[in-house]
Order: sequence, then structure tokens, then C-alpha cells
Amino acid sequence: MLVLSTQSLIPERDGDAEAPIMSPVISGAIETLDQGLQFLTRITDAQYGYDAQPYLSSSIGQHFRHWLDIFHALFQEGSHVDYNQRRRGHEVETQRQIAIEEILYFIERLKTTKTSDLIAPVVIATEVSLKKSKVCLMSSTFERELTFAALHANHHFAMAKVVTTLLAIETSDDFGLAPATATFIRGQ
Repeated sequence: MLVLSTQSLIPERDGDAEAPIMSPVISGAIETLDQGLQFLTRITDAQYGYDAQPYLSSSIGQHFRHWLDIFHALFQEGSHVDYNQRRRGHEVETQRQIAIEEILYFIERLKTTKTSDLIAPVVIATEVSLKKSKVCLMSSTFERELTFAALHANHHFAMAKVVTTLLAIETSDDFGLAPATATFIRGQ
């Protein structure tokens, strides 16, 4: 049985009594974006664009472009989120500084997102078939899609970690871990 919780709608202050109240979903997304930002400041442009084939078919830059596209779709004006809008071949795939600037932009946008905005209804458009072009429209909320965007970024961080491992570059132990995996590890 699926049990729904409204806990995500309960704001938190992250331990600072003077800090503005922030939803756990927003603070978690900012935490994810900051993790990506910190990672990018520790690698070079050459590492960002490194072709890791045959192990991975995409560079770190291509992985970052992909998950940033998800955030771009989510933050478009209006209540329609089109996940099929991609920027394949965009300079963000090869220029680490552009990815850094985009991450900083989304962090600032999230800092000004109201907790009440999280329950706003959205309609998402996404491809659902490999064999033929089939776009489906689905109802969701901004909160659910923000959670998806952050978790999707985390998944691509794991792919980026594979590339840095191939290049013998150390990353933080929790880079690319899903929140549920981190919770499991803390319980060990």
C-alpha cells in the first residue's frame, strides 16, 4: 500500500534560526546542484570533455548538459514542462564555465521559490517509446518534478564519477549517491 506524506510541504530552517524557511525538496535540490558545482570546480576543461568510450558513450559535459536540460524544462514559464526539449551539441557540453553559470542560476531561482509554489500543478510532456515517436502528457506538481530533476542529476553525477575514476581523479564519497542510498549507508 502506498502511503502519501505531506512531510515535504513542511518547511525547515537548516539549523539557522535566522535563515528563511525552506522546503526540504528545495533545500535538497540546492544541495544536489551545489554538489555538481563543487565537482566542476575540481576538474579541468579537458576532463569535462573527455571521451570515455567504450565505457560510457557520453562525456561529463554531455551528462551535465542532459540533466541541466531537465532543469531548464522545469523552469520554463507557464505550467507546461517539455522534457523533450534538449540542447544536444550546445556549448555547455564542452565549456565547463557555462555549466557552472547555469547551476548558479538554478540555485538562485530555487532560493526564491516559495514553498507554496511546490504544489502548483504542471503538465509534463515526455517521450515514452523507443520504437516510435510517442509523446504523452501527464499531470504532476512542481514539487514532484523538482524532486525528479534533482534525482536525475544525481544519477548523471554517478556517470561522471565513472569518468573521473577512469582518469584517476578522486571525488567525494557521496558524489553520485542517491539520497536513499546515503540513508542506507548511514544506517550501516
